Amino acid sequence: MRRSRLTMLVVIAALVVGAAMWWREGEPVSLTASAPVTETLPGPRLPPSGTSRPSSPTDAPPGTQLTAVYMTRMGRAVLDETGAVLFRYERDDPHKARSACLGDCAAVWIPVTTTGTPVLTGIDPGIVDTIKRPEGARQVTLAGRPLYKFANARPGEWTGQGTDHLWFVVEPDGRRNLNCLPVPVQ
Repeated sequence: MRRSRLTMLVVIAALVVGAAMWWREGEPVSLTASAPVTETLPGPRLPPSGTSRPSSPTDAPPGTQLTAVYMTRMGRAVLDETGAVLFRYERDDPHKARSACLGDCAAVWIPVTTTGTPVLTGIDPGIVDTIKRPEGARQVTLAGRPLYKFANARPGEWTGQGTDHLWFVVEPDGRRNLNCLPVPVQ
């Protein structure tokens, strides 16, 4: 009986210490990877029949291209025209036409914006739209969620995956990619 109580106290203490490591004075600890995580970029995936409209460079200005890819380690992802891996933010509500990432947040997580219709490769055009940001720019959405890229990320880099349990690489169908998460997030 004494041994089971002692074991229970040790387990409770471990849980408290673990929770303290996750939270400091009510603020979540940033779980951003300390070193950039990059992988060689693959070519675009061929779109399933009927999921990508024929688009040409005249449909949209440069800088508004979304391409579905399969990366060896990350799996399914969406890249922009620079090869930046795109993310979704869990505080964004897919049912509201606005971004929850403003101010300092938008300086770290750059909104993917457009002035025309995005050129799509391997992505269903029916789930791509735009919303108006407070400064007037049109931010691209996928399945209702605004898209972002991590500031200073190089092509194929997914630094920020799982940050604060809120930022995830976006899959071509708009779902969050749960691969390559930092250990505490899993």
